[in-house]
Amino acid sequence: MIALKRSYLILLIGAGTLVAGSVVLGVNSSALATDFLANNLIIKQTHLESGQQHQTDMVAKSSDTVSILLRGQPFNAQLQATVTEAGTAVWQTSFNGDHIGNFQPVEGHTYSIVIKNVGTETATVDAIVGNVPFLGQGNGDKLGNVAGTLAGLGVGFIGIALLVIGGVVFFVDRRAVKKIAPTN
Repeated sequence: MIALKRSYLILLIGAGTLVAGSVVLGVNSSALATDFLANNLIIKQTHLESGQQHQTDMVAKSSDTVSILLRGQPFNAQLQATVTEAGTAVWQTSFNGDHIGNFQPVEGHTYSIVIKNVGTETATVDAIVGNVPFLGQGNGDKLGNVAGTLAGLGVGFIGIALLVIGGVVFFVDRRAVKKIAPTN
């Protein structure tokens, strides 16, 4: 019976570790998602005919680097993206497929983001514009929630591994106890 106690201990530690990892993951991923959605502009599946453009405005909430992640489909579609402030272009690129760029905003200023289809076929564009924690200068200090999310995942996986190990130890010990149990 003493041999089974170690498997129970491993199972309890595994369950506790899994719960702790889940809590850390939940808190950090929730904060990360809330911050990301509140501070970023998301353009989802905007269809652009040849020569057509999509324009939207955003107000810079900080002076941290603003990252622009663009995806045009089909990947050979010719697209152009421009960011202007008070009519002056602060960032511009021509791209097809995926493109990532950065610009340095002034806090409180309004920026217009224009994505134009300069090709001959219809294209679909997705974009994220804002402070992405792992892209751009000055955004490295926002990795706390990203690190917390990854730590929660890691601790959760350790908990799952301990539960598997505890289950294996339980069945191995149970077989060993049955073999040495006296028969009357």
